[in-house]
Amino acid sequence: MLSKRIIACLDVRDGQVVKGINFEGLRSAGDPGALARRYNREGIDEVVILDVTATIEKRKALARTINAVAQEIFLPLCVGGGINDEAHADAAIEAGADKVSLNTAAIARPELLTALARRYGSQAVIVAIDAKRAGSAFRIYVRSGG
Repeated sequence: MLSKRIIACLDVRDGQVVKGINFEGLRSAGDPGALARRYNREGIDEVVILDVTATIEKRKALARTINAVAQEIFLPLCVGGGINDEAHADAAIEAGADKVSLNTAAIARPELLTALARRYGSQAVIVAIDAKRAGSAFRIYVRSGG
C-alpha cells in the first residue's frame, strides 16, 4: 500500500507567502522561511514554493527566498514559477531547490523537460497542470491563467 505524503505549497509574491482564492484578493500570510520551518517541525514530507508572479513579470524565481527556505528545512524543496529555460532551473537548484516545477514552459517547450531530466534526473522535474472542469472536459490554463 502506498503511504500518504503531505506536501505544503507556499504561494509567494514579493518574498512573502500569500493566500487568496484563485490568486485573487491575495493577502500576506507570513515569511516563507518561518512557515517552512514550522511545517518541517510538524512532520511535513515536502515543501513547494510557487512564485505566483514570476511568469507574468517574466523573471526568475526569487533566489533569496529559495535559499532562505532551504536553510530552514531538511526535506525536499520544489520551486516553480517563471522557470522557462535551463538557466532559470539552474538558478533555482543553485539557490537550494531539489526539484523544479514547470507549467507554462512544459506546454510551450516540452523539449525543456527532457533537457532538465537529463541534467538533474527525472525525479527533479515536475510538471504542474492548472486545469478546470468545463462541462465534461477539462480546460488547461497557462501563463497564470491567460
